[in-house]
Amino acid sequence: MTPDRWQKISRIFKSAILLDNEARAAYVESQCGRDESLRVEVEKLIESHGKADADSFMNGVAAEAVAPLLTDSEARPEILNKGQRFGSYIILDSLGSGGMGEVYLARDTRLDRTVALKVLSPDISEDKRRMQRFRQEAKVASSLNQPNILTVFEFGEADGLTFIATEFIDGETLREHLHGKRLGLGEIVDISLQVLAALDAAHEARIVHRDIKPENVMLRRRDHVVKVLDFGLAKITEHKSPSAEHDSDPEAITQFRTAPGIIMGTINYMSPEQAQAHKIDERTDIWSTGVIMYEMITGKIPFSGSTTSHTIVQILEKYPVPLTKLVEAPAELERIVMKALAKKPNDRFQTAKDMLGDLRSLQKRVELDAELKQTLPLITRTQDDLWRQKKRVLVFALLGMLLVTAAIFAVNIWRSSRVSNIPPVTPAQRTLTYWITVQKFKNNNPYQDPFTLAGEINFEADYRIRVNVRSPQPGYLYILNEGPASGTPEYNVVFPTSTANNGASLVPASETILIPKTSWLRFDTQQGIEKLWLVFSEDVLAELEPVKQFASIETGGLITDPALNKSIKDLLDKHSSNKPEVEKGESLTTLKAGGKLLIYAVKLEHH
Repeated sequence: MTPDRWQKISRIFKSAILLDNEARAAYVESQCGRDESLRVEVEKLIESHGKADADSFMNGVAAEAVAPLLTDSEARPEILNKGQRFGSYIILDSLGSGGMGEVYLARDTRLDRTVALKVLSPDISEDKRRMQRFRQEAKVASSLNQPNILTVFEFGEADGLTFIATEFIDGETLREHLHGKRLGLGEIVDISLQVLAALDAAHEARIVHRDIKPENVMLRRRDHVVKVLDFGLAKITEHKSPSAEHDSDPEAITQFRTAPGIIMGTINYMSPEQAQAHKIDERTDIWSTGVIMYEMITGKIPFSGSTTSHTIVQILEKYPVPLTKLVEAPAELERIVMKALAKKPNDRFQTAKDMLGDLRSLQKRVELDAELKQTLPLITRTQDDLWRQKKRVLVFALLGMLLVTAAIFAVNIWRSSRVSNIPPVTPAQRTLTYWITVQKFKNNNPYQDPFTLAGEINFEADYRIRVNVRSPQPGYLYILNEGPASGTPEYNVVFPTSTANNGASLVPASETILIPKTSWLRFDTQQGIEKLWLVFSEDVLAELEPVKQFASIETGGLITDPALNKSIKDLLDKHSSNKPEVEKGESLTTLKAGGKLLIYAVKLEHH
């Protein structure tokens, strides 16, 4: 079947279904004449339309969308051919087809870049409704500038065809990515965060996507960046009064129940208010995101009936099975998903930004849990190992006693031989060396190789650091973080923690301490200068020993006891005048302080 033939069938079908039965038969007869095969094809589509209408398929059917499937497979050949020039573009390959037309990989000869071209099918170019949707998709998407939203380069016409040129995403849809596998918790949270970041940008522009689903979420292959596609159903919203929330929206009804039966959006991911053609706002996208998250976590769609009507009933009346009854998942993740899937919009997250905040807190907790597991002891000593160790300790103790005895004997001989000129005693001194390892992150993933600094620089927001400390002397080490906030300082305990040095503040001589051992320290979200207080003492410090109790994942190390915070501040202020000598090398900084106590603030400026 040629494109001209299909266009003729489609035109007759669209006009015929708008007529009553008697007028329809006369119209088909007049348009088909003696062309029996033409009449048969048209009547196939009309019959399909009638059957679906009898089943109350949302007051109509998707016959227009499935019509090409009822005809010859050659009914819709490719509009453009490989190697063909189309305006300023060279067609490189076909990427697929959809309800709106064909999509091609093309080269923009003006800017020498690869693009994706969505070309509207000729048989629907005269359809004002579809053309309006096509233009709206281009207009809405091009108005948004955010890394997780597909970039639109151009919208126009060439060779009598309408097209949109967008960035080409070398990757796969989330639907393809989910096929036959279960994602890890970290990846689920990361993908959800990026989808919500895209929606947050759209919602700030008062744009509701209205068709968030796995097919409209792409993952770029090279860096796993998420791109939200297809703003063809998007609608610019206005602030609504709460009392009008459940009122019927004529525009929504018109767009939801468009003749001949095209459903705007995908049933399984529709919010209750969208399924009822009520007024909608940004919270409908929150619902759809919750459905996607539920599907990523459990591998099941939360609302799925045997028919469209059954699915809608589930969306309106049923609650999905709790996550924790299907898979092992954090209770906080279940709370976030179930809140997004609340039937009433007022019970959901009110903005994508709110949901982003809760998810980011969960992500931080997951990372801390992973760090805790990695830093647990990995080797279990056998009884023989312990016995051998005890024997070595005993031998060393005996040797130590012999050495001490010999030393005492030698000192006594030396004292007896000295009459005068006793040299002065060298005063005590504390020495501590530190350096900073910096890792750049991009989209929550390590980016480029880490590098080492001797001192401080102006750190970027996506930098994370690890502090490395070493001393030729044993001693009690305490490291506290003071954020850039003004007013009375609050401190976070960085060392010792339950996952570092077995929770002890006493560190051996000449041993390098990595803080944290396997992960990275993040900067405070507030811009400014953070202080990392290094406190190294020959003796245990009663003022700082209690900080250990606050070294937990739940608190993030924040010391919440006002009395303890004041005690820490008094200690630091008391010794503020006794500043250590600082020797900065190419990659290390060495601190030296007279006496038994060394206190130094590493200043970390970030923005």
